[in-house]
Amino acid sequence: MKRLRFALRLVAAIVSKYYLALTLGLFLGITGFIVSPRLVKYLPRIRPTHSIAIIGRYTLTDIPLSIQQKISTGLTAIDPRGLPAPAIASSWTVDDEGKTYTFTLNSRLTWQDGTPIKSHDINYQFRDAETSYPSDSQVVIKLKDPFAALPTITSRPIFKRGLLGNGTYRAATIRKNGSYIDTLLLVPLDASSRLPKIKYYFYSTEAQARTALKLGLVNTIEDIQDISDLNRWPRLRLLSYPRPDRYVAVFFNTQDPFYSGASGRNLRLALAYAIDKSRWNKDRAESPINPNSWAYNADVKKFDFDLSRARQLLDNVEKLPDQITLTTVPAYLQTAEAIKSDWEKLGLTVSISATPEIPPDFSVLLLAQAIPIDPDQYNLWHSTQATNLTRYHNPRNDKLLEDGRKTLDFKQRQTIYQSFQKFLVEEAPAIFLFHPQSHTLIKN
Repeated sequence: MKRLRFALRLVAAIVSKYYLALTLGLFLGITGFIVSPRLVKYLPRIRPTHSIAIIGRYTLTDIPLSIQQKISTGLTAIDPRGLPAPAIASSWTVDDEGKTYTFTLNSRLTWQDGTPIKSHDINYQFRDAETSYPSDSQVVIKLKDPFAALPTITSRPIFKRGLLGNGTYRAATIRKNGSYIDTLLLVPLDASSRLPKIKYYFYSTEAQARTALKLGLVNTIEDIQDISDLNRWPRLRLLSYPRPDRYVAVFFNTQDPFYSGASGRNLRLALAYAIDKSRWNKDRAESPINPNSWAYNADVKKFDFDLSRARQLLDNVEKLPDQITLTTVPAYLQTAEAIKSDWEKLGLTVSISATPEIPPDFSVLLLAQAIPIDPDQYNLWHSTQATNLTRYHNPRNDKLLEDGRKTLDFKQRQTIYQSFQKFLVEEAPAIFLFHPQSHTLIKN
């Protein structure tokens, strides 16, 4: 009881001496409790910054599409099936049998500096096309030949100048080394949003990006191929997902005597059947078209592993090469070794050649290929194109590719590209293997 009385007297003495300060503190505390929630929204927001390593050297005109799309949009956008949808253009019409496209702009949209987006700001600099501006809200693109893929091509983001766009993020600071970007800081256009800042660091090689992650200069590496020891690092999260917009394939030089003509086709088919593709069941690629595309044909020939069928086809090959040289890049050496093992089961002699660049005189090449958004693959497979990696020449294939880019009717176009896939896969100028994994490393 003595202790209790002493405590009470001590409290009474303190209150008597400091009652003004205590009363003021209590008043301020209650007021702050009531008022502070209303004041918080007016206080400067502490916005986190994500630091991301990008592998590759880029200028202002060719930064990765994923970054461009944060800063701006195109006349059109692409929906999940790969079809064009309105963006800066609210609508468009097609005239003159597919040679004239008129895009009408959304009058409510502005650039990030607050100025309205006008037709004269739109300049894609297409070759073999004439662009005119009948009014501030209309862009007319006239082509020499019909081109059904144009509304897909115009999904490429547009910038008024530099990196001034109309997207969710704006380019706040850009640091360059010569013409190449070293760092790029993006901040949300809406200051009240909860989106983080994003700072991109550009590195020439994966090794440089890995070192930056280890040193804490960045907390994320996007789209890295070689994760090796990094996936065993503590406090490091690995996100892996297949890229349906890319595929890895074995490409044949169909002008090479061993891989041309009827005999060469039999050899190509035999090699296709001899590869055990169950290794990639989860991410199998069966055609050159994105499996999420409206034009994808799921009924193409699968070339599932069949060694006896491969041997039958090999018996119909007039002359086998003394040695098959499988050329590839370092990233796919492990895949090349697996294919080599499969082909050797046919009694073939196989060697692997690793090179950082595609040689012009290859016979068999293992490589990844980016898939265009639109199913138009004229540049990749038409016999007249220097970018036709396999040098494949077939009149039927050429006709399908020519018709596909000129046909405006959706259903007809879909049928054309499904036929193209079926025919190309059965001819086997390439063996489609899998959609590669993309890895993102995040430091917690």
